[in-house]
Amino acid sequence: MKGILNSLICSSIIGLGIAGAMVLPSRPAAARTVPAGYQTERIEFNSGATSTVVYHNKNYYPVRYVIRANANQLMTIEADSSKSPVYLTMSGADGTRLILAPQNLTHWRGRLPKTQDYYIEALKPANVDYNLRIAIAPNTPQVNGQRIEFAPGATSEVISGSLAPHTSRSYFANARAGQLMSVNVNSPGANTSWLTLYGVDGTVLENGNMSGAQSWYGRLPRTEDYHIQVDNPKPYPINYTLTVAIQ
Repeated sequence: MKGILNSLICSSIIGLGIAGAMVLPSRPAAARTVPAGYQTERIEFNSGATSTVVYHNKNYYPVRYVIRANANQLMTIEADSSKSPVYLTMSGADGTRLILAPQNLTHWRGRLPKTQDYYIEALKPANVDYNLRIAIAPNTPQVNGQRIEFAPGATSEVISGSLAPHTSRSYFANARAGQLMSVNVNSPGANTSWLTLYGVDGTVLENGNMSGAQSWYGRLPRTEDYHIQVDNPKPYPINYTLTVAIQ
């Protein structure tokens, strides 16, 4: 009888050990970097570009975009749809939350805290088309831009040029904090040219790739070079006239 009891106790201990091994793993599971059910797409700008537009008409929900950016760069993102609001969330690869889901934001603008991948999620109902616009101002200006120098006593300069399809041209003008600047670009006929303007510190004053703007007027925030970019979004060449005035 005693031998039978000892056998039952040993069997129970072994059974508990096996059950415990099944319920409690020896090490915790690895953290999931992409939630189940998400579709992931990496975004990369074309060479020399500071922005892009991603169009989606797919039915899956939600979508996660991944983009690499540097610390202190100024990022602008916007989602728009004619059918329904498309809300955004964004976080860094280190877990820093920049846009939280309950905020119901369709656009965001701010400086990035760290050089890393950033995850942007577009939350939308099924069967909704949308455009996602992303712009990241560079920390340093492009080196191939044309320097704008005013004639002695002049406060403005007019420049004429032409652009091949889907190309851009950069100009630089130095100005002081508090000065008034006006920049305007126009093209003849039905042609359309876009204007992008930002300081070399990364502060964006106008982004024509997102807004379609052709002009800007305002007081400059600091003394530095300002990058003026003329874009041709058309599939054919265009002529343009750029007018820059600083007072």
